[in-house]
Amino acid sequence: MSHFVKALFTAFFLLVVTTKAYCQPIHLLTNPFPPLHMTVSNNGFGKDENVTGLATEIINQLFTRSNIKYTITLQPSAEESQEIATHNNNYGVFTTFKTKQSQHIFKWVGPLFEEDWIILAPKNKRIVITQLSDLHKYRIGSYEQDEISKYLIKNGVKLIKAKGDVVNAAKLKLGKIDLWATSSLSGPVIAKRYSMHNLEVVYTFNRSALWLALNKNISDDTVSTLNTNLNQLRSEGFINSVVKKYSNPGAI
Repeated sequence: MSHFVKALFTAFFLLVVTTKAYCQPIHLLTNPFPPLHMTVSNNGFGKDENVTGLATEIINQLFTRSNIKYTITLQPSAEESQEIATHNNNYGVFTTFKTKQSQHIFKWVGPLFEEDWIILAPKNKRIVITQLSDLHKYRIGSYEQDEISKYLIKNGVKLIKAKGDVVNAAKLKLGKIDLWATSSLSGPVIAKRYSMHNLEVVYTFNRSALWLALNKNISDDTVSTLNTNLNQLRSEGFINSVVKKYSNPGAI
């Protein structure tokens, strides 16, 4: 076999392998965290069209516009989702924070949107918080699988952790906690859904971005396409419209 034929065969083989890899769907994992990602029936597991939410709508539009095949699976554990996405080709996880520990583990699309980290309290308690140290005398509820909890613990704040932010809403309503550490996109929406109209933001202590994290085997071209189309969606006002929609529970 001549060198030319060998080179031609090799090029053809690489083209087939590359095309096959590109055509394989990207399997996206997420976890229950309303209103960002949740199932239509509000249970702990769902797939594809049974998964909804603010972030899910953005992901659906982004992958459709990018003409990239994908699946979505919602499962209970955020930590398990990240572990699977780290060690399995063609997997990704949303939404997640881009931290010093994780920034080199994944390839990143985003930020999808941003949120404030806030403290909610009953208005009639007239609680005033001006700095993190003011939190020490209160019982504070938080979501255990969250960077918000990690941030507060790192800053010396003791927390009563829950397996979901909905649980924190119930605890606050029943007086089992004094304050609720949550995000500006999830806490107020959950509170409104459970008719907790007497809450107010007493402190905002951080602002952070939420991302789509992809396994490092996914091509740079795919990541670039997704980021380019995400920027277009943002410039067209789509991202803001979805955020606004889910900030008004009555419209969902």
